Amino acid sequence: LADAGCRYVIVGHSERRHGLGETDALIAAKARAAHDAGLTTIICIGETDAERDSNRTLEVLAAQIAGSMPDGGTIDGSNTVVAYEPVWAIGTGRTPTVGQVDEAHAHIRACLAGQVGASAATIRLLYGGSVKPDNASELMAVGEVNGALVGGASLNAAHFCEIAAAAAALP
Repeated sequence: LADAGCRYVIVGHSERRHGLGETDALIAAKARAAHDAGLTTIICIGETDAERDSNRTLEVLAAQIAGSMPDGGTIDGSNTVVAYEPVWAIGTGRTPTVGQVDEAHAHIRACLAGQVGASAATIRLLYGGSVKPDNASELMAVGEVNGALVGGASLNAAHFCEIAAAAAALP
């Protein structure tokens, strides 16, 4: 991928974690390989609807962060991005409340700080999961949300441009 000019690579996306059974350890190994190749990894984490319904969201996110960060080397904003994608929201049209996104992102930031120290502040946190033109501004205005990982809406150029405009309009 690096030889082809790519700069970023997504690892741990829900379809890979939940559909293909990829483990945190495999995701960490892929992230390490990407870092070694000079790529920035976008490490996806997120809970299923059953995990959300059993009030395990923060526990699941903490475990995924702990297990998915690559061993060795520096982990910071130059090589790592974390995308919170509640699995139950991807492609369903359901979106967590702003409060739920805020809680999850604050928890993710705290977990990262516990794992990688001060460099956690440089790691961008993205929100992904039914990001659409009508909710993009609100979601990206949440304190620890540094952008969006846009899925299905990116297939519609007009919708994607509206989301990009919403991001550009934020302070």
